[in-house]
Amino acid sequence: MSAPQVNQNMPNKDQLSHQLILDFPSQPEYSFSNFIVSDGSKIAFDAAHQFCSDSSSFTTLYFFGGKNLGKTHLLLSIGNQFASMNKKALYVHGADFVKKTDESSNGSSGEFISILSKIDLFLLDAVDHIEGKRTSQEKLYLVINSLIEKEKKIAFAGNLNPAKLKNTEDYLISRFQWGMSTELKPIDDNTTAKIITKLARDVRLILPEKVIEYLLIRMPRDFMSIKHAITKINQESYVQKKKVTVPLVKETLNLP
Repeated sequence: MSAPQVNQNMPNKDQLSHQLILDFPSQPEYSFSNFIVSDGSKIAFDAAHQFCSDSSSFTTLYFFGGKNLGKTHLLLSIGNQFASMNKKALYVHGADFVKKTDESSNGSSGEFISILSKIDLFLLDAVDHIEGKRTSQEKLYLVINSLIEKEKKIAFAGNLNPAKLKNTEDYLISRFQWGMSTELKPIDDNTTAKIITKLARDVRLILPEKVIEYLLIRMPRDFMSIKHAITKINQESYVQKKKVTVPLVKETLNLP
């Protein structure tokens, strides 16, 4: 049992979504070394590694899959890897891209597009936000073409396979599909157990095997849900000054 620890450097997805541009190196907690690879993410993980190589056969990369499966983690890992090679990388959340490029941007989109045209790597997260935003789609199309012509790289992330995006222009979907698209799938039991164990170890929390087995049966299989659960268990264990047991976890998380 340990006092609850808060990692001040690790932003959650809501914090990231309010950062228009994330410069690199940034958020070192997001790296390839601490990404827990599962059967459902191995292809995406390997593709991200290959993408960072100068000899990569593709210059665009598109991650897709459900929420909290590691898409943002891989994007930021790529950004930090590029920064370690003295290359300029910028991360932009889809909602912020729309804010800066739609018809109500009050003329600021030109400066924004100019910034994006001068980087080595553009990372666009939550691509789904541009659906139905025609002006933003046109601007994104121009950015992609400009960077590709300069032999720069672009990585995207979204919830849907680009072929299934609705209210998105065909010319833009074709750009999303230009390079490699790879899906991150829900994590299996073994990987979920590894994530639970790692997050507990990060806060010096000891979880008995019976507790891990209990959580595997009853918890959602996404990273943020697991992280939230471990944080609550750690806090309650500290407040009650008790070791972690199944009854304590059951009460803390209000699980059956």
